[in-house]
Amino acid sequence: MAAGDRREEVDTKIKEWERELEKLRLGLACAPEEAEAKYSGIFAELYRKKEIAKSRWEPVRGAYLPEAEAVRQFEKALGEMDAAWSAAQPMLAEILGRKPA
Repeated sequence: MAAGDRREEVDTKIKEWERELEKLRLGLACAPEEAEAKYSGIFAELYRKKEIAKSRWEPVRGAYLPEAEAVRQFEKALGEMDAAWSAAQPMLAEILGRKPA
C-alpha cells in the first residue's frame, strides 16, 4: 500500500487538494455574501474530509506492513473525499471561475 507509485499518487492528491482548498478559502472570503453563505458549509465539510483522509493516510504511508484496519479506514476516507471533491466541482467552478471537471 505505502510503497512506490501508490505513495506518490496519494501524497500528490492530498497536496493538490490542499492547494485547491486554500484557493477556494480565499475565493470564498472575497465572494459575495450569497456565495459565501451558499458554500461555507460545503467547504467546511470538504476540508474536514480532506483532513480525515490525510490523518488516516499517515500511519499507512510510513508502515512497511500497515494494519489491515488502518488501510481499510484510509481507503474509506479516501473514497469519501474523492466523492466529495467530485461533488464540489460546481462550487469550485463558480468561486474560482473554472469549468467543472
